[in-house]
Amino acid sequence: MMRKIIFFIFIMALLIPTIPAMAVSPAGERYINQIVGGGNSSLRRASQSIYHNGHRERVVLDVLSEKLLRTYNDTSQTGVDALAWACKALGQSGDTRYRNVLQTVKKNAKHSKVRKYAKQSLNDMPAGKVKKPYKKGSVNLKAMEKKLAKGKSPVPSSKKSKRKRKSGKNKYSLSAIEKGMSLEEVDELLGEPTSTAGHITGKSFNPFYRGSDHARLIYFYKGKGRIHFSQRSRYSRRVWRVMEVEIDPGEPGYP
Repeated sequence: MMRKIIFFIFIMALLIPTIPAMAVSPAGERYINQIVGGGNSSLRRASQSIYHNGHRERVVLDVLSEKLLRTYNDTSQTGVDALAWACKALGQSGDTRYRNVLQTVKKNAKHSKVRKYAKQSLNDMPAGKVKKPYKKGSVNLKAMEKKLAKGKSPVPSSKKSKRKRKSGKNKYSLSAIEKGMSLEEVDELLGEPTSTAGHITGKSFNPFYRGSDHARLIYFYKGKGRIHFSQRSRYSRRVWRVMEVEIDPGEPGYP
Protein backbone atom coordinates (compact mmCIF):
# COMPACT_ATOMS: atom_id res chain seq x y z
CA MET A 1 0.00 0.00 0.00
CA MET A 2 2.81 2.38 0.96
CA ARG A 3 4.54 1.74 -2.37
CA LYS A 4 1.37 2.70 -4.25
CA ILE A 5 1.10 5.95 -2.30
CA ILE A 6 4.73 6.85 -2.98
CA PHE A 7 4.30 6.01 -6.67
CA PHE A 8 1.15 8.17 -6.85
CA ILE A 9 2.93 11.13 -5.24
CA PHE A 10 5.82 10.73 -7.68
CA ILE A 11 3.48 10.74 -10.70
CA MET A 12 1.60 13.81 -9.43
CA ALA A 13 4.87 15.66 -8.95
CA LEU A 14 5.71 15.03 -12.58
CA LEU A 15 2.37 16.44 -13.69
CA ILE A 16 2.59 19.69 -11.71
CA PRO A 17 3.61 22.64 -13.92
CA THR A 18 7.22 23.44 -13.31
CA ILE A 19 9.54 26.34 -13.75
CA PRO A 20 11.67 26.23 -16.94
CA ALA A 21 14.91 24.34 -16.30
CA MET A 22 17.03 26.23 -18.81
CA ALA A 23 19.61 28.62 -17.32
CA VAL A 24 18.75 32.25 -18.01
CA SER A 25 21.00 35.18 -18.89
CA PRO A 26 21.49 38.11 -16.47
CA ALA A 27 19.14 40.26 -18.57
CA GLY A 28 16.59 37.45 -18.81
CA GLU A 29 16.67 36.91 -15.05
CA ARG A 30 15.95 40.60 -14.53
CA TYR A 31 12.96 40.50 -16.89
CA ILE A 32 11.53 37.43 -15.18
CA ASN A 33 11.87 39.05 -11.77
CA GLN A 34 10.00 42.10 -13.07
CA ILE A 35 7.23 40.04 -14.68
CA VAL A 36 6.73 37.75 -11.69
CA GLY A 37 7.35 40.08 -8.78
CA GLY A 38 5.99 43.41 -9.99
CA GLY A 39 2.71 44.98 -11.04
CA ASN A 40 1.59 46.48 -14.31
CA SER A 41 4.38 49.06 -14.42
CA SER A 42 7.03 46.35 -14.02
CA LEU A 43 5.34 44.20 -16.67
CA ARG A 44 5.33 47.16 -19.06
CA ARG A 45 9.01 47.97 -18.46
CA ALA A 46 10.07 44.35 -18.89
CA SER A 47 7.99 43.98 -22.07
CA GLN A 48 9.37 47.22 -23.51
CA SER A 49 12.92 46.07 -22.85
CA ILE A 50 12.28 42.64 -24.38
CA TYR A 51 10.77 44.36 -27.42
CA HIS A 52 13.54 46.93 -27.92
CA ASN A 53 16.34 44.43 -27.20
CA GLY A 54 14.94 41.77 -29.50
CA HIS A 55 15.23 39.37 -26.54
CA ARG A 56 14.32 35.81 -27.56
CA GLU A 57 15.11 33.51 -24.63
CA ARG A 58 12.23 31.05 -24.44
CA VAL A 59 12.53 30.73 -20.68
CA VAL A 60 11.70 34.45 -20.49
CA LEU A 61 9.01 34.43 -23.18
CA ASP A 62 7.31 31.44 -21.53
CA VAL A 63 6.95 33.40 -18.29
CA LEU A 64 5.69 36.44 -20.21
CA SER A 65 3.16 34.26 -22.06
CA GLU A 66 1.81 32.80 -18.84
CA LYS A 67 1.44 36.27 -17.34
CA LEU A 68 -0.32 37.49 -20.47
CA LEU A 69 -2.73 34.55 -20.57
CA ARG A 70 -3.69 35.10 -16.94
CA THR A 71 -4.13 38.89 -17.08
CA TYR A 72 -5.27 39.80 -20.61
CA ASN A 73 -8.71 40.90 -19.34
CA ASP A 74 -7.27 43.63 -17.13
CA THR A 75 -8.98 46.79 -18.42
CA SER A 76 -7.25 49.32 -16.15
CA GLN A 77 -5.23 51.99 -17.95
CA THR A 78 -1.89 50.69 -16.67
CA GLY A 79 -2.97 47.10 -17.32
CA VAL A 80 -3.98 47.72 -20.93
CA ASP A 81 -0.70 49.51 -21.66
CA ALA A 82 1.35 46.71 -20.09
CA LEU A 83 -0.58 43.98 -21.92
CA ALA A 84 -0.20 45.75 -25.26
CA TRP A 85 3.57 45.85 -24.76
CA ALA A 86 3.57 42.19 -23.72
CA CYS A 87 1.92 41.33 -27.05
CA LYS A 88 4.53 43.37 -28.92
CA ALA A 89 7.33 41.66 -27.00
CA LEU A 90 6.07 38.21 -28.02
CA GLY A 91 5.51 39.33 -31.61
CA GLN A 92 9.05 40.65 -32.11
CA SER A 93 10.44 37.24 -31.23
CA GLY A 94 9.01 35.74 -34.40
CA ASP A 95 8.74 32.48 -32.45
CA THR A 96 5.67 30.52 -33.58
CA ARG A 97 5.60 28.79 -30.18
CA TYR A 98 3.65 31.85 -28.98
CA ARG A 99 1.27 32.22 -31.90
CA ASN A 100 -1.55 30.48 -30.05
CA VAL A 101 -1.02 32.79 -27.06
CA LEU A 102 -1.55 35.85 -29.23
CA GLN A 103 -4.50 34.22 -30.97
CA THR A 104 -6.16 33.63 -27.61
CA VAL A 105 -5.61 37.25 -26.58
CA LYS A 106 -6.81 38.57 -29.94
CA LYS A 107 -10.01 36.55 -29.68
CA ASN A 108 -10.87 36.97 -25.99
CA ALA A 109 -9.33 40.16 -24.56
CA LYS A 110 -11.94 42.64 -23.35
CA HIS A 111 -10.09 45.81 -24.33
CA SER A 112 -9.80 46.73 -28.02
CA LYS A 113 -6.23 48.05 -27.63
CA VAL A 114 -5.02 44.72 -26.31
CA ARG A 115 -6.79 42.88 -29.15
CA LYS A 116 -5.30 45.34 -31.64
CA TYR A 117 -1.71 44.73 -30.59
CA ALA A 118 -2.24 40.99 -30.34
CA LYS A 119 -3.42 41.08 -33.96
CA GLN A 120 -0.46 43.22 -35.08
CA SER A 121 1.96 40.94 -33.27
CA LEU A 122 0.45 37.89 -34.95
CA ASN A 123 1.38 39.46 -38.27
CA ASP A 124 5.03 39.34 -37.18
CA MET A 125 4.83 35.59 -36.73
CA PRO A 126 6.00 33.45 -39.67
CA ALA A 127 3.65 30.94 -41.24
CA GLY A 128 4.03 27.19 -40.77
CA LYS A 129 3.30 24.45 -38.28
CA VAL A 130 4.17 24.80 -34.62
CA LYS A 131 5.92 21.81 -33.04
CA LYS A 132 5.66 22.82 -29.38
CA PRO A 133 3.09 25.61 -28.84
CA TYR A 134 3.06 27.21 -25.42
CA LYS A 135 0.25 25.90 -23.22
CA LYS A 136 -1.31 27.83 -20.36
CA GLY A 137 -0.15 26.44 -17.03
CA SER A 138 3.25 25.30 -18.30
CA VAL A 139 4.84 27.87 -15.98
CA ASN A 140 3.88 27.95 -12.30
CA LEU A 141 3.80 31.67 -11.52
CA LYS A 142 2.77 31.17 -7.89
CA ALA A 143 5.76 28.93 -7.21
CA MET A 144 8.01 31.52 -8.83
CA GLU A 145 6.47 34.31 -6.74
CA LYS A 146 7.17 32.34 -3.54
CA LYS A 147 10.81 31.81 -4.51
CA LEU A 148 11.23 35.48 -5.35
CA ALA A 149 9.65 36.50 -2.02
CA LYS A 150 12.29 34.39 -0.25
CA GLY A 151 15.06 36.19 -2.10
CA LYS A 152 15.76 33.26 -4.41
CA SER A 153 15.91 33.32 -8.19
CA PRO A 154 12.68 31.89 -9.66
CA VAL A 155 14.65 30.26 -12.49
CA PRO A 156 18.03 28.53 -12.83
CA SER A 157 20.64 31.25 -13.36
CA SER A 158 23.82 31.41 -15.38
CA LYS A 159 27.12 30.94 -13.51
CA LYS A 160 27.71 34.70 -13.67
CA SER A 161 24.37 35.42 -12.00
CA LYS A 162 25.12 32.92 -9.22
CA ARG A 163 28.54 34.44 -8.56
CA LYS A 164 27.01 37.90 -8.44
CA ARG A 165 24.39 36.95 -5.85
CA LYS A 166 26.95 35.08 -3.75
CA SER A 167 29.37 38.00 -3.69
CA GLY A 168 26.62 40.58 -3.22
CA LYS A 169 28.11 42.66 -6.02
CA ASN A 170 26.00 44.14 -8.77
CA LYS A 171 28.53 43.78 -11.58
CA TYR A 172 28.72 41.75 -14.76
CA SER A 173 30.98 41.95 -17.78
CA LEU A 174 29.96 44.09 -20.74
CA SER A 175 29.01 40.90 -22.59
CA ALA A 176 25.81 40.82 -20.50
CA ILE A 177 24.63 44.04 -22.17
CA GLU A 178 22.35 43.80 -25.20
CA LYS A 179 21.68 46.35 -27.92
CA GLY A 180 18.42 48.16 -27.14
CA MET A 181 18.74 47.92 -23.34
CA SER A 182 17.77 51.00 -21.36
CA LEU A 183 20.29 53.02 -19.38
CA GLU A 184 18.46 51.95 -16.22
CA GLU A 185 19.10 48.27 -17.04
CA VAL A 186 22.78 48.90 -17.70
CA ASP A 187 23.16 50.74 -14.39
CA GLU A 188 21.55 47.85 -12.55
CA LEU A 189 23.68 45.18 -14.23
CA LEU A 190 27.04 46.97 -14.28
CA GLY A 191 26.90 49.64 -11.60
CA GLU A 192 28.32 53.13 -12.11
CA PRO A 193 30.75 53.71 -14.99
CA THR A 194 34.23 55.13 -14.47
CA SER A 195 33.21 58.24 -16.40
CA THR A 196 30.67 59.49 -18.95
CA ALA A 197 30.55 61.80 -21.96
CA GLY A 198 27.72 62.98 -24.18
CA HIS A 199 26.76 65.22 -27.06
CA ILE A 200 23.71 66.24 -29.07
CA THR A 201 23.41 65.31 -32.74
CA GLY A 202 22.56 67.43 -35.78
CA LYS A 203 18.92 66.42 -35.54
CA SER A 204 18.44 68.65 -32.51
CA PHE A 205 19.12 71.66 -34.74
CA ASN A 206 18.19 70.40 -38.18
CA PRO A 207 14.98 68.37 -38.67
CA PHE A 208 16.36 67.13 -42.01
CA TYR A 209 19.42 65.57 -40.35
CA ARG A 210 19.64 61.98 -41.59
CA GLY A 211 20.41 60.45 -38.22
CA SER A 212 17.55 59.04 -36.17
CA ASP A 213 18.61 60.22 -32.70
CA HIS A 214 18.83 63.57 -30.92
CA ALA A 215 21.63 62.90 -28.45
CA ARG A 216 24.23 60.31 -27.55
CA LEU A 217 25.86 59.26 -24.30
CA ILE A 218 28.94 57.14 -23.67
CA TYR A 219 29.67 55.13 -20.53
CA PHE A 220 33.37 54.35 -19.99
CA TYR A 221 34.39 51.37 -17.84
CA LYS A 222 38.08 51.15 -16.99
CA GLY A 223 39.56 47.83 -18.06
CA LYS A 224 36.27 46.70 -19.64
CA GLY A 225 35.24 48.95 -22.53
CA ARG A 226 32.52 51.45 -23.32
CA ILE A 227 28.80 51.57 -24.06
CA HIS A 228 27.17 54.01 -26.50
CA PHE A 229 23.60 55.13 -25.78
CA SER A 230 21.18 56.86 -28.12
CA GLN A 231 18.25 59.16 -27.31
CA ARG A 232 15.73 59.03 -30.13
CA SER A 233 13.25 61.67 -29.02
CA ARG A 234 13.69 65.14 -27.57
CA TYR A 235 10.33 64.63 -25.84
CA SER A 236 11.43 61.55 -23.89
CA ARG A 237 14.76 62.65 -22.48
CA ARG A 238 14.75 59.98 -19.81
CA VAL A 239 14.87 57.17 -22.38
CA TRP A 240 18.39 56.20 -23.41
CA ARG A 241 18.98 52.89 -25.16
CA VAL A 242 22.15 50.97 -25.94
CA MET A 243 23.32 51.59 -29.48
CA GLU A 244 26.71 49.85 -29.36
CA VAL A 245 28.91 47.92 -26.93
CA GLU A 246 32.70 48.04 -27.28
CA ILE A 247 34.54 45.45 -25.19
CA ASP A 248 38.13 46.55 -24.63
CA PRO A 249 40.28 45.34 -21.68
CA GLY A 250 42.62 48.25 -22.43
CA GLU A 251 39.94 50.92 -21.94
CA PRO A 252 41.44 53.74 -19.79
CA GLY A 253 38.02 54.72 -18.46
CA TYR A 254 38.03 58.32 -19.66
CA PRO A 255 37.35 60.10 -22.98
